[in-house]
Amino acid sequence: MNTELISLLKANVGSTLTSDLAADICVAANRMETLAQLRDIAQIKPRYNGHLVFAVERIENITEEIKHLHRAHWNETEGHRHRLPLQPDYETFIRYERAGRYLLFTIRSEGKLLGNCAMYLDKSAHTQTLIAMEDTLYLLPEARRGTIAKRFVRYVENAMKLLGVREINITVKTVNKAARFFRLLGYRHVENGLTKILEIENV
Repeated sequence: MNTELISLLKANVGSTLTSDLAADICVAANRMETLAQLRDIAQIKPRYNGHLVFAVERIENITEEIKHLHRAHWNETEGHRHRLPLQPDYETFIRYERAGRYLLFTIRSEGKLLGNCAMYLDKSAHTQTLIAMEDTLYLLPEARRGTIAKRFVRYVENAMKLLGVREINITVKTVNKAARFFRLLGYRHVENGLTKILEIENV
């Protein structure tokens, strides 16, 4: 429920709809209810693993820097979509992030961005508990050595626990071995998903 919008409307019942009030209403209507509080997200501290750093960062602050990871991920695993354009809606990512509903985890080595994991947060309509839905998980080939990926996923899981998340849902592509990797980390195969790209006829 958008309590800010409700409060604004209640406070202005019977008032003349000025341009300033209309603008305030539009801004409030577009604002999402905060799910994870910023003070709670701030409790997720960076983890140092030798030359690697796992951390939570704001996509709002590194939008340009992360675009090359999104392109590399798209090229490697999204072949079934390559007739569609890659055009991420960063404004929507930022909007969800500001509402505590989108978290971006990163891997860096000496400042260089090597990987990321983005999670959407929501409250389940079935259990009323917090759930996390993986939007993307991608590591550059140079960050796939040894146990880096395993340690990174554990870092993300611990951060989710800190925020009160009880369930994590992920998707894996059939073009790689990610499914086996996640099973080894305790994830269960509970459903199958299918995709179809619809052809649009020229009119």
